[in-house]
Order: sequence, then structure tokens, then C-alpha cells
Amino acid sequence: MTVKSNFELDDRINSIDDIQTIIHNDHGFIGCEGYFFDKFVQTKDLTKCDYGTLVDINGESVDHCFKARDENGNERIGYYRFFIPEKLLKPLEKKYRPYTLAEWVDQHEIGEVIRFRNTCNQEFNVMYLGYILDTNDDIQDIRTKGQIMFVSTPYTLQELFERYEICINGEWKPFGMEE
Repeated sequence: MTVKSNFELDDRINSIDDIQTIIHNDHGFIGCEGYFFDKFVQTKDLTKCDYGTLVDINGESVDHCFKARDENGNERIGYYRFFIPEKLLKPLEKKYRPYTLAEWVDQHEIGEVIRFRNTCNQEFNVMYLGYILDTNDDIQDIRTKGQIMFVSTPYTLQELFERYEICINGEWKPFGMEE
């Protein structure tokens, strides 16, 4: 009886068939960047695999048939069992979190006009007037506590992250920092 495994591949892998092996490979991927590995279990998290450029496929040797060059152009010694080209992967989704007050203060000047919008696509172009620390806070809590002021309205950074997008260099992004 055949049993289906609950083994999960990295979310970026579209199909198990995209993984190049000694019995299934395409010489057209020579020169492409991607991920190299020797153990199939490494496909759970591609960030733990070696990254580089495929420079050779030696299908007449043992199953270690994929030769790589690292990101600095150095050829790696030996060959790998598996290779997955980056161009066959789904793009990595960017993850965001709310700004800390310290990050906001470091990146924005008081008096700067900030462009942001809410989920109803109402756009705001308002002046950043400063920040508020709660009365129980000391200056060390600037990293996490407090609110920022636009015109005469205070906003928490969590509220801005959950309900608004900010325009940075002409591009709308979540109101926070990329992780």
C-alpha cells in the first residue's frame, strides 16, 4: 500500500518536479542562480541550502552532479545531489511589522509631510509634529511605547500598521518595517 507523506516543501517551491536530480535535469539551467543541497529534507527551508550559480551538470558520475559557483564567484569544491533554479520558485513574500518609536524617530523629521492612506483609500498628506511618551514611560521606552502626532491627532504605531499604508518613494507599503 502506498502512503502519502505529510512532508512539506518550502513555500516557494511550486512543484517537486522543479527540483533537478541526476535522473531529471535540464542543461538549460546552467548559468542560472538557485539553491544547492545534498539531502532532500533541506527542501523544507531553502534558506538553509547553499545559494549560487549552476556551472556544470555531470550526469555521468555519481548522483552528485550539480557544480556550483558561490555568490562571490568562487567555485565550490565537489558537486551537489540536488539543484532548484531560483527562477522556478515563487517570489519570497516580504513580511512587515509595526515601526518601533525609535525607528520612526530615526527615519522622520518633525515637520516632514507624510503621505499615507487608510483601507478606504482616503489619502492623507499631513505634517508629522512629534511623538508622545506615556507619562509612566522613561526615555528608554522610546523603542516600543508612545504615539506619533499628525496634525493634532495621535496615532499608535500598531494602529497605523493595522489600518494604514505609507507612501515611500512613490510606492505604497505597509506602515511598518520590513523584517
